Amino acid sequence: SQTYELNISAAAETLKAVVLKTPLQFHRKLSDKFKAEIYLKREDLQVVRSYKIRGAYNLIQSLPEEKRKQGVVCASAGNHAQGVAFACKHLDIKGVIYMPAITPKQKINQVKMFGGNNIEIVLIGDTFDECQAHALEFTAEHNMVFIPPFDHLKVIEGQGTVGKEILDELSNIDYVFVPIGGGGLCAGVGQYFKVLSPQTKIVGVEPLGAPSMKEALKAGKPVILEKIQRFVDGASVKKVGDITFELSKDI
Repeated sequence: SQTYELNISAAAETLKAVVLKTPLQFHRKLSDKFKAEIYLKREDLQVVRSYKIRGAYNLIQSLPEEKRKQGVVCASAGNHAQGVAFACKHLDIKGVIYMPAITPKQKINQVKMFGGNNIEIVLIGDTFDECQAHALEFTAEHNMVFIPPFDHLKVIEGQGTVGKEILDELSNIDYVFVPIGGGGLCAGVGQYFKVLSPQTKIVGVEPLGAPSMKEALKAGKPVILEKIQRFVDGASVKKVGDITFELSKDI
């Protein structure tokens, strides 16, 4: 298996100017209930309401000038789209954001708000996979750069800065519970803890109706789930990333 080098500290430096260092909040009610000290990492307070801005911005910012000038493309119905839109506006580059035709108006408006005149939204396809296929085609035709939601080292580094912020504030952590969709957050946070707090156990949490990492671990490689439930739409992914799987499987 391939070895991947992550530089999460460099990503943290890059993100300092644009990303909020979100609070790590002690939760008394949960702590009393489970007789443990439980803290919540409040990424819901992030500028775009999720950690996705970290990975999107870290990757887009790293692109060479001539690539940036050609513009970027992404496919997403939610948080990743908002992160990409924010980065495009902040770095003043063009972005084309593909969203499934069924995307709720509220989500489209959020993306417009963050991207302003820097972005164009294309609503196409009944499913995310269809939508992404169109986006990839468009990217190739126009010689632009596709910004994947999780399976890229720069994206994983960006998401991993969540782990750095946690460890900068707390030590002697027994468990970290990390949501898993495509595995970007889990891979980044997990690798950071593996090096700097190896005694911490990382627990991945994914929707019952979309256990893509669980199945990948069982099969020893990423597998495509036949059908998934979309109830937790931000974490309902048919197949985890190849890189995110490699980085997550041994943490």
